[in-house]
Amino acid sequence: MSEFNTVAAALQPGDEVVLANGTWTDARLLLKASGTAAAPITLRAQTPGQVILSGQSDLRLAGEYLHVADLVFRDGFSPSEAVVAFRESSKAVARHSRVSGVVIDDYSNPDSSDQDQWVMLYGAFNRLDHSQLRGKTNAGPTVVVVRDAAQGLDNQHRIDHNWFGPRPALGVNGGETLRVGTSDSSLSDSNSTVEYNWFEGCDGETEIISNKSGGNVYRGNVFYRSAGALTLRHGNGNQVIDNIFLGDGKSGTGGVRVINAQQQVSNNYFQGLAGSSNRAALAVMHGQAAPALSGYAPVVNATIERNTFVDVSKVSFGVGYNAATGIVVPASNSRFRNNLLVNRTGADPVTVNGSMAGVASTGNLQSPLASPALPGGVDSVAATLVQASNGLWVPSPALPSAGASATLSVTSRDATGVAWYPKQGEWTDAAAVGHRLPTNGADR
Repeated sequence: MSEFNTVAAALQPGDEVVLANGTWTDARLLLKASGTAAAPITLRAQTPGQVILSGQSDLRLAGEYLHVADLVFRDGFSPSEAVVAFRESSKAVARHSRVSGVVIDDYSNPDSSDQDQWVMLYGAFNRLDHSQLRGKTNAGPTVVVVRDAAQGLDNQHRIDHNWFGPRPALGVNGGETLRVGTSDSSLSDSNSTVEYNWFEGCDGETEIISNKSGGNVYRGNVFYRSAGALTLRHGNGNQVIDNIFLGDGKSGTGGVRVINAQQQVSNNYFQGLAGSSNRAALAVMHGQAAPALSGYAPVVNATIERNTFVDVSKVSFGVGYNAATGIVVPASNSRFRNNLLVNRTGADPVTVNGSMAGVASTGNLQSPLASPALPGGVDSVAATLVQASNGLWVPSPALPSAGASATLSVTSRDATGVAWYPKQGEWTDAAAVGHRLPTNGADR
C-alpha cells in the first residue's frame, strides 16, 4: 500500500495505475486527482478479476475524470460507510468519473443491523457501469445516489449495464437495491439515468428501486424474479420506459408503484408478477392532502400508456387508500390509455379502491373479458399470444393500437456485469428455455 500511496499522490492527466494480481488485504484505496476529458486518470487491475480486495478494504474517488476498472471485493466487508464512494470527504467529491467492471460479491458486514452502502455516488456526471453486485445481507441500500445542496442537486449520473444479483429479504425498511435521493431534497431534480441493467432476485424490501428525486429516467432494465417494485416514492417528472418485468410467478414480484406528479410509465412489459398492493404489477396510489416531504403526495398528471400486462396478479388503482391515515386523495388529471392486459387464466387483475374519477381510461384492451372496474376505458378482445423473437409474448394477429411495442428490445443478461466473473443468481438454463430471452448482445 505504501507504494500505491506514493504513486497516487503525484498523478497527472493520462496516468495509469495498475494493481498487481493477487489478494490485497485491508487495502484502503484513495484515488484523488484530476484528469481531463481527453486524458483521464485510470486505476485498474493488472488482469481483470485477478485483483482481490479482501478483509476490510474500500475505495474512494475524489477529483475529476477518474476511471477505476476490473477490481473484485470479496471475503470481508467495508471498514467505512461504503465499499466504493465517489468522494473523499464532504468537500472533496468526484465529478465526470467512472467505476466499471467492479465486482462486489457477498461483501457484507456480518452484523446485519450495521448499515452501509456498497456504492455511494456523490458529485455529478459520474458513471457506474458493467459491474456486478450480489449478496448484500446487512442494512442499507446496495447503491445510493447521495444528494445535497453543497455538492449540487443536478447530478446527471448514469448507472448502466450492471448486474444486480440476489439480495435476501432484509425484513425491514432499508434493503433497496438502488435509491436515488432522499425525501428532504426530493422536490429537486437529480436528472440521473438508470438504464440497461439486470435486477435478479433483488428481494431486499418492497422497493427494489426507491426513487426520491425528480427528472430521472429508468429505461431498458430487466427485473427478473425480484420480490419488490420500482417505486416512484418521491419526486416529480420521472420516466419509466421500455423496461421488462418478469416475475415467473414468484411470490411478491411486482412492477411499478406510482406516486407524485408528472410521472410517465410507458412501453413496459410485465409478465408473471404475483405481487399485490405495493407490489402489484401496476400500483397507482392514493395520497395525502397536505403531505410532509416523507409522506405520500397525490398522483397528479400521470401518463401510463402502451404497456403490456401478461398473467399478472394485480393492476391496482387507489393503493394505500386509508381514511384513518389520511391517504384518501385520488389520482387526478391522469391517463391510463392504450394498454394491453391479458390473463390466460381468465381472472381479472384490475382492482380499484376509492375513486378513479381523476384517471381517464381510454383505448385499453383486455383479454378475455373487459374489467368492470374500468368502465368505458377498456374493450374486450380475444387475444392469442405467441412468443416473439425477443422472447416476450405478443398478440397474434397484432393489436397495434394497444400494448408495448412488439419489437421491444430486451437487454441481454450477458451484456450486463462482466464476462470474467460468474453471475450466481436465479437464472437457469430452464428459465432461458422458458423465456427464450437473448443471453448475449451488444452494449448500448
